[in-house]
Amino acid sequence: MKAKIFLWIVAGFCVMILRCSLIKNDTSKAMENTTNTKKTDYDNGFACDVNTGKCTISPNSNDEIESSLSNIKSGKLIYVGDPICSTCLAFSSEIKELKKEFDGVLDFQLVLGGLRPYGTEPISNMRDYLLPHFDNLAKMTGLPINNKVLYDNSFILDTEPPSRAVVVMRSLAPKVENEFYERVQKAFYLDNSNTNYVEAYLDFVEEFGIKKEVFKEKFESNEMKELVKSDFEFARQMGVRSFPTVLLESNGQFSIISQGFSKSEDMINKVRSQLYSKSREN
Repeated sequence: MKAKIFLWIVAGFCVMILRCSLIKNDTSKAMENTTNTKKTDYDNGFACDVNTGKCTISPNSNDEIESSLSNIKSGKLIYVGDPICSTCLAFSSEIKELKKEFDGVLDFQLVLGGLRPYGTEPISNMRDYLLPHFDNLAKMTGLPINNKVLYDNSFILDTEPPSRAVVVMRSLAPKVENEFYERVQKAFYLDNSNTNYVEAYLDFVEEFGIKKEVFKEKFESNEMKELVKSDFEFARQMGVRSFPTVLLESNGQFSIISQGFSKSEDMINKVRSQLYSKSREN
């Protein structure tokens, strides 16, 4: 009797060991199949590893983002600046890189924001306030910034004329509008040209393929004076109150990319992130 009981116990253990072995093999195969599954097979964007127990959000690669750009129905980078804004001059190289990165994907629009249009106060009255800005601009850009204009009692700080000059170039040669905008900035900060008068621009408009008399006639026209007002008003309608500001318009929606100085790399990443999220929503 004792011998029979012993045999039944041994048999039971054998069955248990066999079942455990089968379960282990089945589990191993299941784990192998799971860990070999490609990340792209996951619809929820998660890639879980049963070996480690970690669920990691799969990163959005540049290829994924680039492929999503084709889903953007419309897109535009809007740069709101002012030729007399010191930070805007320091921002020149950054905005160029941003524009270059999305060339052919996003349109680009320069809007003259109107930092101090129709001003009547001599710039010399603001000397103590502006001197540190000029010094900081020289450090940021490495350019030979000239501050002698701050000692000119006859120079009225009015940012409407230089903004109007850019609008004139936009109407005559839109492809070089951005380059002309930067040239106007340098005319003020490097050459200390009196940007209130058309003569300041006649010194270099021919570099952009425009005849002096043509530019002068446009600059002094009521049409251009009204058009630059439209830029000022558009900036206000968008709620822009500081420069430089960069906005992304995508599928009828606006996103702030930068307010104030930002590095191009940071802006590029933010634009990509915004475009990717919007294309996913659609």
